[in-house]
Amino acid sequence: MRAYGHETDGITRIPDEGDGLDKAADRLLSGEHTLSETSQWITEEKGPTPYGSPWSPTTLRRRLRNPAIAGLRRNANGELVPGPAEELISPAKFMQLDAYFSARERSARGNQGAGGGSPAGAPQHVYYLSGGTGTCALCKNPLVSRATSNRGHGYVCETAGCGKIRISADPLDKYTAERALARLARPSSLKRLAEMRDLVAQKAKEGKRLVEELKLHQAELARVYGARGMNLAQFQAAKAAAAEQRATALADVRAGRFLDDLPELTLDSIVDWWNENAGEEQKKALLRLVVKEVEVGPATVRGSRRFDEDRFSIRYW
Repeated sequence: MRAYGHETDGITRIPDEGDGLDKAADRLLSGEHTLSETSQWITEEKGPTPYGSPWSPTTLRRRLRNPAIAGLRRNANGELVPGPAEELISPAKFMQLDAYFSARERSARGNQGAGGGSPAGAPQHVYYLSGGTGTCALCKNPLVSRATSNRGHGYVCETAGCGKIRISADPLDKYTAERALARLARPSSLKRLAEMRDLVAQKAKEGKRLVEELKLHQAELARVYGARGMNLAQFQAAKAAAAEQRATALADVRAGRFLDDLPELTLDSIVDWWNENAGEEQKKALLRLVVKEVEVGPATVRGSRRFDEDRFSIRYW
């Protein structure tokens, strides 16, 4: 199968496809469009990949990082030198793209910012199972991520009338990640992962649109209330409903924030990315596409520090 933009000989430029990649590069470098938005744009404007499938962020990123699109190749020392392929974009623009993607990768691996009790300048700990993924087996409510007294990290149940579950976060996060990656060895799980990624991307897009609509809606509510078109109780109820919608929409937007950084959805690519390139937030984003819930039960032996797999029940999407 040929590479997009070149004929099957890997050398000859296909003008319309080359133009599509060139414009896709411009969109990214402008800073006004995300990789997800650009992959959707090239699918709609220039058509699918040579495989007949819509462009995914991973596929587009991989093509735009291939030096052949700039008529270059890497020699044995990893240096860029002239290659046989005809240019689809200029070498200068390719260098800009390379710097753009490299900066995103460094950001993914770097600190997530100080906070949560971390020392100044230290990366904030990322709890893989926060946000509702970790739940209490007794009351079925979400566990809460908390720093421990010895500067460790834990998950606890803080539900009134329960509060009986407490566990160290680090070994549970590691265990869940290992189980999730092992599950992706199944082709059916990789297919489901792709479906979940596309669903989250769509919800993020809709969430972004809804946030903008709610800005106008809230302004209109204030105008109507100011013009005595509704009483205070009606205004407060409408404002609270809008705030709830906005919170849900923002959560959807946040969930889609790291989708562009995911690798090609094959087992080898995911494992390499996880071990070599992924930041903690990116790992959490992947796990949330695989793991629906981790239910944590009570310790079988009170005060035991042994990691007991029987305490956990993992449910996948």
